[in-house]
Amino acid sequence: MRSAFLLAVTLLASAAQAADAGACYTISDPDARAYCLAKARQEPAGCYTVQRADLRAQCQAEVRR
Repeated sequence: MRSAFLLAVTLLASAAQAADAGACYTISDPDARAYCLAKARQEPAGCYTVQRADLRAQCQAEVRR
């Protein structure tokens, strides 16, 4: 379940990065939405709003690349 969630978030973030951050606002889960926005905008500071530690760490690792 957790890996499926992370895969979905990653796919949504990739799609948002390709289009724009506006696609992230359709995500109802606040952590997934914050992750998507941080990745789409390439802003590591946006990762700090993610409450789940595992998703926050993944966000920070991917945005800082």
